Amino acid sequence: MRIVTKIWALIRHTFRESFAKKTFIAFFAISSLVHIALISALNVDAIEAGLAMVSVFGKEVHSGSGGIDMHDLIIGVQRVIAFWMFFGGIFLSIFATASLMPTMLAKGHIELLVSKPLKRWQILLGRYLGAMSVMLFNVVYLIGGTWLILSIKTGIWYQPYLYSIPMVVVAFGIMYAVMTLIGITTQSAGVTVMVAYSLLFLDVILQQKDKIYALLSSKSYYYFLEGLYQLTPKTIELGQMNEALVIGRPVADWTPLWISCLLGLALLSLATFIFSQKDF
Repeated sequence: MRIVTKIWALIRHTFRESFAKKTFIAFFAISSLVHIALISALNVDAIEAGLAMVSVFGKEVHSGSGGIDMHDLIIGVQRVIAFWMFFGGIFLSIFATASLMPTMLAKGHIELLVSKPLKRWQILLGRYLGAMSVMLFNVVYLIGGTWLILSIKTGIWYQPYLYSIPMVVVAFGIMYAVMTLIGITTQSAGVTVMVAYSLLFLDVILQQKDKIYALLSSKSYYYFLEGLYQLTPKTIELGQMNEALVIGRPVADWTPLWISCLLGLALLSLATFIFSQKDF
């Protein structure tokens, strides 16, 4: 219980630090703007029999006889929003949390932490979970808010859309394990951001690895690309899984999720080992 209390104290400290740096406020403000834009874009006219007309970004869509199924329309809208929320949430979360590990290692700060009755793994885990709590709060607010707006305005409460919340959290948790390792080894927020965004870009390329293989003349290039694919977070595939969950389609293969989670755990363990060996 004392361990939980110590880690919880570190989580709260990280949360307050993010708030003080205004990164938390900036994320919250952007999410609020998304909500305001959605409220302004979506107009619904209702009649006794149900929804008569929905206007999305000024374009009218009629329901009823000769119209489209309103339930399918809302699922389609949420599918598009879920796509942008998944990658947008990860993009913003990287920016909002990239400095937390390097800041922890700043001279004066880290000496104070290690002087406390805390084990190194407790310090790192508390910081990691603190960053995740910042991200979780904002993602719940961002995605949960859009779900409430759509549900209240249309009267269609489509719960699968909320699967986006755990999927974004898990995907970012894997990415933040990478960021933790980079932050611990380089102590640079700039390098951490560049590596994280580079991995997202690299993942887009590696999704086309089968097509690239066909152009390669040497088997060594095949093994190189396959190794990169296995050793990088599979964010694009997690986004595709998220889309399938939102529209109610069975996920064909959960393997990318399990492999990415194991990779994240391994990188976080490596970061913990390196941090425990540092001399402060």
